[in-house]
Amino acid sequence: MQGKTEINMPDGRVADIFNVIKFLYGLSDRDIEILKLLLKSQNPLTMEEISSKLNITKSVVNKSILNLEKKNIIIKEKIETSKKGRRAYTYKVDSNYLNKKLLVDLDQLMKDLKVKIANVIGVEIEKTANI
Repeated sequence: MQGKTEINMPDGRVADIFNVIKFLYGLSDRDIEILKLLLKSQNPLTMEEISSKLNITKSVVNKSILNLEKKNIIIKEKIETSKKGRRAYTYKVDSNYLNKKLLVDLDQLMKDLKVKIANVIGVEIEKTANI
């Protein structure tokens, strides 16, 4: 039985959707681990909460958070804190936004691939091709 995050490849192999996302955006295994945690979480999480739940240092979390933010995959929100002068943030994933982003980015990738493949194998592509 195929799992919730698995997709069938044309040659019969099965791939995890998170491996596709990892490849598409150049993410690390740690980035994907944090993305999965944020997707599962009912509430936005602080860096400290992410660090605690995954049992990794805040500096490691920070590196992944910065990468995920840079790629517009997660959302950073400022929160009030009792510590004077210190800014605090939570992080979350907007599932609807991420879904649209993935579809748009995959569509653009497919368009680019069609052109590159046609150039490499030496065929002309049709302007209205649906393949």
